[in-house]
Amino acid sequence: MFATEGTALVIEIIIGIATILAGFSAAVKWLVKHYLSELKTNGGSSMRDEIKQIKERQDEADQMRRDMNSKLDKMYIILLDHVSKNKD
Repeated sequence: MFATEGTALVIEIIIGIATILAGFSAAVKWLVKHYLSELKTNGGSSMRDEIKQIKERQDEADQMRRDMNSKLDKMYIILLDHVSKNKD
């Protein structure tokens, strides 16, 4: 026989470590694939799509708020003009 008990033990340890590392790397690969799929757009059901929709709604709300503030400022100026004209 070519292998002694010491070399057989070393080979078994190396194979055991390689098996554990292969299992760990397969698990990491699966996790990365699963989570990266959530970050790609797929027509509406991924996290990225949801975040994009929320951002678009927030941008619309910000624009509406700016428009409303502008209208209120104009109304305030008109009111001040009306009050100043009626004082005289």
